[in-house]
Amino acid sequence: MQGEYVKPRSINIFLLDGDPNGIRVAQISMSTIQAIAFRRNQLRRVREAFPEIERPGVYILIGADEDAQDRQLSYIGESEGVGARLSYHNSNEGGRDAKGFWTDTVVLISKDENLTKSHARYVEACLIRGAGSNPRWTLPNTRTPSDDAGKLPLPDRAAMNEFVDQTKTLVGALGWDLFREIRGRAPEQVPEQALPTAEAHASPRFFFRGEGFAAEMEIGPSGDFVITAGSKARVRTTRTIPRGTATLRNTLIEKGVLREEGDFLIFTSGYSFTSASAAAATVIGTSANGRILWKLPDGRTYADWEAS
Repeated sequence: MQGEYVKPRSINIFLLDGDPNGIRVAQISMSTIQAIAFRRNQLRRVREAFPEIERPGVYILIGADEDAQDRQLSYIGESEGVGARLSYHNSNEGGRDAKGFWTDTVVLISKDENLTKSHARYVEACLIRGAGSNPRWTLPNTRTPSDDAGKLPLPDRAAMNEFVDQTKTLVGALGWDLFREIRGRAPEQVPEQALPTAEAHASPRFFFRGEGFAAEMEIGPSGDFVITAGSKARVRTTRTIPRGTATLRNTLIEKGVLREEGDFLIFTSGYSFTSASAAAATVIGTSANGRILWKLPDGRTYADWEAS
């Protein structure tokens, strides 16, 4: 799956208690795949309310990375009995498998009971590989799945590829961008037929230039702030750079999203930020008010453009 979730889809979300932040069940219309999302301390209630999680499936454990405030942790696993496996992770008996970072959970199962252990292993391997392209996330999985993990006959493989594709969509719809592909084509290179509504979300291009940097930014379809591929960031940073920004810059360099070339750090692909200021700070290497620093060719700031 290249880029973001580009297939038009209708998703139904069931709120067990009517609370949008509580136990949720998400399902793509006409699909047998469902995602159950809940907090770690709700596991017992989920096992009582949804006995289907005792069947084979895949699970994702989510939590904060205490060593890097701008990043999250995610452990992806599979089991013949997901409910029992989660209880093991949740107990002291799990030892290193207790997953101390874990706060939120997504369980992915099939309602038709045709999912097997081999299917789950295949999906797990695909998801672990798919999560590796987002520098905002760290996977504490100690083992990387081999190429033959969960080998399946061709018809089963096709069905599980659709399971993986829908899983990425459902996890994103439930609020986690774990499978959002940060590296790859720049936003303007995505084929138009893959984004039928892109024209309605057309964004002007903003510029931020100065000594040692020259970057361009667009507003993505989801309202995020996308620095385009080829933009140049300043190599050096100041003492006032926010800790999270410094950590993110180092991560982007490690992942190859930022590459040092001469006097600049070059964005090798488009990268999205949650705010204009976060984008500007990453470019300039210090704290920055992106709302007034990003400008249109006519001199208007991002704040001016947003107000109009």
